[in-house]
Amino acid sequence: MSKKKYENFSLGLALFDALPVIFFSVSMIITAINFKNTVFILGAAMCTLAGLLKVIWKIIIAASKKDIAILNRQMRVVMPIGFLLMIIGAVLGRKAVDFSFFWGNALKMPCLLFFIITILGMVLMSVFAFKLDGSKAKSNWIEQITNATAQASLMIGIILVFN
Repeated sequence: MSKKKYENFSLGLALFDALPVIFFSVSMIITAINFKNTVFILGAAMCTLAGLLKVIWKIIIAASKKDIAILNRQMRVVMPIGFLLMIIGAVLGRKAVDFSFFWGNALKMPCLLFFIITILGMVLMSVFAFKLDGSKAKSNWIEQITNATAQASLMIGIILVFN
């Protein structure tokens, strides 16, 4: 299989790609402080690490034009395992946490609006995975603006729920 050519990946794109990772990390730290479940925390850490490695991949491409493919491809494995662990942690820890508090706040405005934006953004990201050419800078900008918006909305929703 031939390597894809990643055209016009700029340092700006690579650094912008860090925003969703930062937003997600803040969301998960706040959630972990309130949830205190080791399996959930491990899953959140794996998802964060996967995002961070992809940011590093883009920085390397922007700086040196070298494609260290494993830094990109790992997301296909690490991210789903991380999300699976988060789900398992939530199920296993459901008796230790008052979810009625969470859902009571999450389903009220403006939290609900932020979570709806998050869900819509993630649906769009799934569509983009099939419809956009990930080797093109324009496609990456579309994906990252959508992802940053979704992750910022998640973070704001989480902050509002727990404050």
